[in-house]
Amino acid sequence: MDFWKAILRLARRRYVGPPILGVAILLAALAYLITPPHYMSSTTMVLTIPTSGGTLSQDPTKPTGLTNPLLNFGDGLKTTSAILIQSMNTPDVADELGVGGATKLTVNDGTGNPGLLGVSGPFVYVEADAASAEVARAVVLAAQQRVRQELLNRQKALNAPPVTYITMVDVVSASTPEVMRDTQLQLAAAALVLVVIGGLVGSYAAERLLAGRRRKDPTGAEPAGPTPDTTDSAAVDPATVRFTPVARPNGKPVPANGSDVPVPQQVRTPR
Repeated sequence: MDFWKAILRLARRRYVGPPILGVAILLAALAYLITPPHYMSSTTMVLTIPTSGGTLSQDPTKPTGLTNPLLNFGDGLKTTSAILIQSMNTPDVADELGVGGATKLTVNDGTGNPGLLGVSGPFVYVEADAASAEVARAVVLAAQQRVRQELLNRQKALNAPPVTYITMVDVVSASTPEVMRDTQLQLAAAALVLVVIGGLVGSYAAERLLAGRRRKDPTGAEPAGPTPDTTDSAAVDPATVRFTPVARPNGKPVPANGSDVPVPQQVRTPR
């Protein structure tokens, strides 16, 4: 709790909070500008049953005839769309369409399209994300053509009668590429938050370091010179003082200063 109080106190200081915020905004703007935008284009297709109903009767008098094998499943169109989606999400198709690096391709059953959420059907949704609008649209058109070709090839491989072929209709044609700036905004927000947090934590650490130094040296100043050695100038212990008499001409001892007061003589005792 004390840590966050100290952080808030530092943020309110005019020489800490505003400079850090200014640097954070500058770096966030720089991250936004140097991050290139990306473009997205998409299309939605749906599979439809032919007018013949998927069955070709060779003899009108007979109830049975030739049937498109792809429509023999319980939910034939949705099963066919799932087969096409799986076939499009392979490395070989990605290489064929030039997908890789900054270019991404998404093929699913419409879960990536907000307009199809909650709608059940044999949809094929194609979305391309690239660094340029031209590349994004070109990839969507190529993927759309590749899906149609894959559907045709599979029906031919199964020897389905041409009149029973499943067709693919565009629900939404390839859209005009739309610029997407979410990556720019995310990087700018990350730069802003990281710089603010890093600046405040760094200021807190510097303040703690200075406070620790002040506690070690309360005056905040260095000593002017070496500390004098006082080992030879120890205080005199009165118990070690003794008087040395001086002889007079008449043989009587007198103090050395000529008075009647004896002169004390310092006797040092070893420490």
